[in-house]
Amino acid sequence: MSPISTNFSYDQHGFHFVNSFKLDLPVKFQLPFETSIDLSKVVFGLCGGMCFSALDYFNLGVIPPKVDEVSKLDRTLFIYLCERQLDSLKISTLLKVFDWMMMEDQKLAASLSHYEIPKLRRALDKGKPAVLALIRVRGGDDPTQNHQVLATGYEYLPDEKKYLISLYDPNHPRKEPYITVDFSNSNSGLKIEQSTGEFLRGFFVIPYVARKTPPFLTPKAHSFAMAARAILPFQLCWPVDSRRVNQDFGANPDTYKPFGLPGHEGIDLFAPSGANIYAAASGEVTDAGHPKGHPYGLQIRLKHTEGDIVYHTIYAHLSESLVNKGQRVTAGELIGTADNTGNSFGSHLHLTLKIDGAKTSGYPAGIVDPWPYLKGSISVPDIPLPAESGLIVYTSMAMNLRSGLGLDHSIAALLPAGEALNLLGEAEHLQPKIGVQDEWLQVKTSAGTAGYVAAWLVQENMQAFPPSDMVVYPFDKVNLRSGPGTAFALLDTLTLADPLTVLGDPDLAQTKLGKQGEWLQIQTPAGCRGFVAAWLVHLTGQSAPAAGLVVYPTVVLNVRARPSMDGNIITVVQTDDVLEVLGSKEQALANIGQEEQWLNVRTAVKFVGYVAAWLVRSSTDAPPQTPPVTTDLVVYPTDEINMRAQPALNAPRIGGAHRNEPLQVIEADLNAATEKIGKADLWIYAERKEGTRGWISAWLVRAVPV
Repeated sequence: MSPISTNFSYDQHGFHFVNSFKLDLPVKFQLPFETSIDLSKVVFGLCGGMCFSALDYFNLGVIPPKVDEVSKLDRTLFIYLCERQLDSLKISTLLKVFDWMMMEDQKLAASLSHYEIPKLRRALDKGKPAVLALIRVRGGDDPTQNHQVLATGYEYLPDEKKYLISLYDPNHPRKEPYITVDFSNSNSGLKIEQSTGEFLRGFFVIPYVARKTPPFLTPKAHSFAMAARAILPFQLCWPVDSRRVNQDFGANPDTYKPFGLPGHEGIDLFAPSGANIYAAASGEVTDAGHPKGHPYGLQIRLKHTEGDIVYHTIYAHLSESLVNKGQRVTAGELIGTADNTGNSFGSHLHLTLKIDGAKTSGYPAGIVDPWPYLKGSISVPDIPLPAESGLIVYTSMAMNLRSGLGLDHSIAALLPAGEALNLLGEAEHLQPKIGVQDEWLQVKTSAGTAGYVAAWLVQENMQAFPPSDMVVYPFDKVNLRSGPGTAFALLDTLTLADPLTVLGDPDLAQTKLGKQGEWLQIQTPAGCRGFVAAWLVHLTGQSAPAAGLVVYPTVVLNVRARPSMDGNIITVVQTDDVLEVLGSKEQALANIGQEEQWLNVRTAVKFVGYVAAWLVRSSTDAPPQTPPVTTDLVVYPTDEINMRAQPALNAPRIGGAHRNEPLQVIEADLNAATEKIGKADLWIYAERKEGTRGWISAWLVRAVPV
């Protein structure tokens, strides 16, 4: 028969460097019965990662980067190869490798001829290259002699009863080796050989799932290089010690639509609880406090002037303010510490930028994207520092930056786990100290803060799965496991307050986020590494996927910003409202009706928050025998009044009501609502007769018409 080709060219579509990676992948899968599999002891180097990556590029119609030596490999591509190596060795594949190693030759030959060759032919006949696991050893011999290659075509020679399978082999780049499978001798069984001379017993097809994010080695959106750009009237200083962006301006429109916004109205920067917050520019403190129920929680507002331009920066979700209203501050001055107050799902800094007279479509007056004013930020230290060495290290856990060499020096900043730090000084003197007990390194953070860190608590830059710029948070409690699946050993249980640094390629992780069956490799603040379910964690501003379950309130019920009674009230729902449960269905079913438990839900108008699990019923429960209880408290505006998406004057307007128009109060505690009527700085949740619900100023309504 005619040769079958998939159009994959070993020279054009394969990598040109040899698979000569002598590294240990820091991944060991714990299995039942106290056994484990170490990935570095299954195959040599990154052959599977190279095959998967080459196939990723091929499927996208893109030629992979042409690099001829491993030493010249771009770090981004190296990390991607490591990620794909992990993908190529799922637990089912690993177990099959060991199973085939233990097989007798006759049984292995039968499996190859009856199952694997037909499977391979079906793929290649459709024009799809297939990744193969080559089994080269028997029994308990060294499994790193096994190998992974990419089958790109085949030819069957019926007269000779042979298959010739053409390959891309990462160990032999820019060549086209092939496998011969010979069935001509019925007495001795099949004979299998590789043209490059390596011993071969058999092979099987490895399941491949395409990824659409191989690195194209172009600058990322959050590149911090000084690129050509429009001249801006002012520049902001970086306000935190971490350079990680959790949520961009305009992101997650579905989350912010119920609040009358087209997307996120600022930028979220990663900052663990207690981390330093710095003034982004010199100016005056116009407010510093925690208005009750405000979505920003504890916040600081600064006013700045640059020539004729007046602009404002807002720092939200803080744990502590270190400044007072009317105080003057300078750019880079410490003004507060980070936390998770207000409507926040994970400790970070939310930064809003407002420029007087500016307008961004869909947003309140003055609000603009802070990123162009931040991205080229370069901090200039107050005192001369040694030159940067060109070496970068990562914190292995949350740790302190100190003012001097030793634990007895004051703390200059709190650094999160996985943070990149520039080493200061001469590289040849610094390199031997990395990871060494009792040694100290002088470093500089992304915000320009200089200090010293314990050398034994940092890691080198070139790792198989280094910390990325991506930080995720659990929606609720989530298990940390030793491998990507529920069958792996439980290492820890994490809570929604734990910031988790994603390891490896953040672009690849982004494609997995929120998807059932996908797993992310992460590092906890304590430095523990493992895997979490990608559908049970989120970036700030993101919602959990639907659980496939709905519940109904048993009383008028508050939807809160966090799973606690002191969480801000986002909205209020009634007994006939349908609430869509988000996250884990199994966990939600276990929580329904249980005291002190909470459910993450989405309302009919798309507000997302938490409700008390003991105050809802599932759709399978018997419905109430009596009509839903309605509130009997009505208020009347004293003038034309706005209805807002949140209980704050600067919250988006979602409607309005006329003077003396009756508004039905919808709150869980009507007595408390009655006490708020006519009171300054308080808010009431109410509904118009036509169905619009929102927050109204309590000081602008009365209990009777006026």
